[in-house]
Amino acid sequence: MVEILVLASKIYTGRRVLRGGYVYIRDGVIESVGEGPVPEDLTYAALVLGGEGRVVAPGLAVAADVAAYPFRHLFPSPERRRELYRAMGLEAQFAASLPAVYELHVHGVTTVFVESENSDLALKLLDSIGGFYGVAVNSCWGLEPPETPKALSGSVKAGGCGGPPMLESKPVYKPGLLGRPWTSSQKLREASGADGGFIEEGLKAELAVFDFSRPPGMMLDLFDLDLDVLYSLGLKVESLVAGDDVLVDGGDHLYIVEKHFKEARRLAERVLRKE
Repeated sequence: MVEILVLASKIYTGRRVLRGGYVYIRDGVIESVGEGPVPEDLTYAALVLGGEGRVVAPGLAVAADVAAYPFRHLFPSPERRRELYRAMGLEAQFAASLPAVYELHVHGVTTVFVESENSDLALKLLDSIGGFYGVAVNSCWGLEPPETPKALSGSVKAGGCGGPPMLESKPVYKPGLLGRPWTSSQKLREASGADGGFIEEGLKAELAVFDFSRPPGMMLDLFDLDLDVLYSLGLKVESLVAGDDVLVDGGDHLYIVEKHFKEARRLAERVLRKE
């Protein structure tokens, strides 16, 4: 049994704003959300996150070409990326994806729809890293989204040729590049059939904790921000919770580390030498 208590000066549930509140998570599901002092029976959680000056927001869902991350400065077209994925194979795609997933997670993304023709990469990320994943078939490929296992968040057709927007070979993988990050996230969830996007009792836990007790962003907890504005600031999260797992804490990822970055760099160097 995993119990997580998150404390905050402000909680954006996606429907309303709570001040001086808390979120209690048991076994990956939000059991209680409230304002004011934490009920005594919830104070014995194994892990306590957040605190004064923290703001809690719903985690985002984003579609992105994560396996093309090491080559993004070449701005490969959707068709070129499809060729790259087929040539790379699953293990190389996984290694190439980790820096992208890291960057998405530290900016508040809890559900990543990975650009792919099948579920293999999404399942491997789910099993190896944690968080939530789905499949994003690029709308320029002319393919229909595949059926996905129940463990995944579904599949969707996305990208520049139709459907929800996708982060496609951007130099920096920040949700703010989508213009209205939370609005785009909700549209993606709706199109894919994925649940979540709100901090409410009975829903799986997907939440980001921002530290506004010190710069950057100091004292922003004193003001009411639109969620699109909050995520457009491009600030890193202090903690990120997805289900019963804490993916980011203290501003850094707990599962994607330096060895993964080095492996992705070596892969990029090998591929670029062939270009």
